[in-house]
Amino acid sequence: MRWLLVLLALLLSGCSRGPDEAALKAQVQERMDKSFKPGLLELAGLKRLGSSPLPSGEGGAQRVLVYYNATLRLKEGYDFKDWEALSPATLAQVLGAREKGVLGVKAKENQPGDLLRVYGTGTFERSGERWSALAAATRDVSPAPTDPGNAAAPPSSKRYLDQLAAVVDVGPPGVDPQSDAIISEELDHALRAIARRRARTQELTTVASGPATGEYARVVEAVLANLRKGGRKARVLSVETEGSIENALLVGRGQADYALIQSDVAWLAATGAGPFAADGPLTRLAALGSLYPEPVHIVVPAKSAIRSVDDLRGKRVDLGSPQSGTRINALSVLQAYRIAAKDLAEARGDGPQAAIHALRAGRIDALFSTVGAPARELQRVAATFPLRLVPISGDAAMRLIAEQPGLVRLTLPAHTYPGQTEPVATVATTALLVGRADTPADEAKAILQLVYEGTDYLAFGSAQGVRISKQSGLRGIAIPLHPAAATYFGAKPEAKK
Repeated sequence: MRWLLVLLALLLSGCSRGPDEAALKAQVQERMDKSFKPGLLELAGLKRLGSSPLPSGEGGAQRVLVYYNATLRLKEGYDFKDWEALSPATLAQVLGAREKGVLGVKAKENQPGDLLRVYGTGTFERSGERWSALAAATRDVSPAPTDPGNAAAPPSSKRYLDQLAAVVDVGPPGVDPQSDAIISEELDHALRAIARRRARTQELTTVASGPATGEYARVVEAVLANLRKGGRKARVLSVETEGSIENALLVGRGQADYALIQSDVAWLAATGAGPFAADGPLTRLAALGSLYPEPVHIVVPAKSAIRSVDDLRGKRVDLGSPQSGTRINALSVLQAYRIAAKDLAEARGDGPQAAIHALRAGRIDALFSTVGAPARELQRVAATFPLRLVPISGDAAMRLIAEQPGLVRLTLPAHTYPGQTEPVATVATTALLVGRADTPADEAKAILQLVYEGTDYLAFGSAQGVRISKQSGLRGIAIPLHPAAATYFGAKPEAKK
């Protein structure tokens, strides 16, 4: 009887491990055939490493996560750095890998026969005696928590903290929603201002990035991580902000040394147009270089009847948060199509995370998002909730680019996102690294060398698959170049269209 129990245990153990290596190979090859240009990649080898259980699916179906190493061979030459090519982040998403788990991407174009190695995963669900592959989901690593330290607050600041506590701690039923929103907004602004001013008094070089969970913050952190990895001691601090508009104001007013700013927003800031009209032209801004494109995404559910920008009339649309570059782009796109915000049933500005949740819940019909592609959050959602991108093309796109310096035309290749089977025409701004006109030339040159030469390409892929290339460093720039950047790129020190 005991040997029967042992045999049964072995059989059950075998079932829980998921598909065997042959089935895994077929699944990986099928994903590549569906997601990439036919004949571009072939599976040269695969080793199954093991599996781990996952929470049960609907109806209690057994699920497992299978780990593997795959070797892919390129059948054609391919430049993963091209702004309109598929990035390693897309390959990682398709094969359930982290972007750092894609090895073999070269600084220059990969050649036929080059090998890529992927540390991937596959999610499978058991149905009877068979294992079925589920949609791949991007793997991620949460950022390490920041150590707040254990120093006691100085007496003067402690007094203000006590006053703040008295404002918030009002007893049942607590702070009303309107007051809570006011307090939260003011505290957010105050905390960021405190961080910036402390950095300046400590003679730290400050880089205005964006929201803590945004792509700009991830890219800046990738640069700083590479500084630390190289053993260089640099007193640099990434400063959280609301986005491009605030970043431009901080650099223009001398409250930050560098920033990432959308190229079209930088032009508005330098000319004192749009949201910068009250401040006037920020003449101290100087471009150091374009890092990567940020396409304007118009996202709708895959089953939506919205097929063109014209179809947004009478719909509920999230245009991006008020201080974001997304909001500027959304309004510009609508204007190019002769649509006013009042022509929408509802014009919201909840920001990317809330907008995606609202779209998925059916509370809005579409959302705008200006972000590097593939956008990590859109990848994740599209893997389980089919999405579709609305194109920006034709005469409206030409008007948009003509009226808004800093924008460029761009095509998102097929399979940038799960379920996207066709290329999508759109317009894009660029993530522009900006300093001040009086930034010392040697310092600016060192920054440029770090970003374009000294940073591991795949380290930036851990942000969202951005492709940083010196050959595209002047693309989309519509404000004056810093003299050091002009020398570095071999260009005249003036705005480049």
